[in-house]
Parts: sequence; structure tokens; C-alpha cells
Amino acid sequence: MERAVELNPQDSTSYYLIGEWCYAFADMPWYQRKVAAAIFASPPTSTYDEALKYFEKAEETNPLFYSMNLLMMGKCYLKINDKEKAVKYLKQARDYLVKTPDDQKAHEEAEKLLKDLIS
Repeated sequence: MERAVELNPQDSTSYYLIGEWCYAFADMPWYQRKVAAAIFASPPTSTYDEALKYFEKAEETNPLFYSMNLLMMGKCYLKINDKEKAVKYLKQARDYLVKTPDDQKAHEEAEKLLKDLIS
């Protein structure tokens, strides 16, 4: 994926996919980390800040291109305890015009996260 970004630095989808990968590894429970450590000599690691960096780059190269990118930005901001920015991006994901199943998923998850934040 990083090679794809090198070849086309304006490809927001590649940035999004790298962000998804980073988020998945940052969000991995301890027991899955133990399994990964047994399989890999040096298991992959990442942070929410690193994931956020890629989601932000995707948004910078093509603003509002994908509802799931907005959702993931909101989730990253929640993980790093920046509630104000989390709410901003979760509202954008919730209000994104639903055209695809991904848009519907982003809408529903953002709506639930916002409801949980307000309660």
C-alpha cells in the first residue's frame, strides 16, 4: 500500500486503506497480539495517531470522498480522547448522503457513537 501512495500521492483510497490497517492493529486486543507474536518474529504494530494521520491525508487529498473515512477519523479522535473533533467527524459521517452500503454502515455507526457520547 505504501508503494501505491509513492506512485500516486493523490490517491485518497490508498491513504484510507493504510489508515484502516493501522487502526486494526492499534485496536487489536492483547490476546490477539500474543497470537500474532507467536506467528510473526516481529508482529506488526500501530497507533491510533498513526491511523489518524493516514485518514487525515486521505481527507486532505480528496475532501468528503468517503463516509467511512469520516467515521474512522471520528473513531480515532475518540480513542485519543479528543471529543470535540470526534463529534465533528462523526456528525459528518452521520449526515453524509447515503448512496452505498458503506454509507449506510457509516451513518448507523456514527449515529450510535454520537448517541453514546451524548448519554
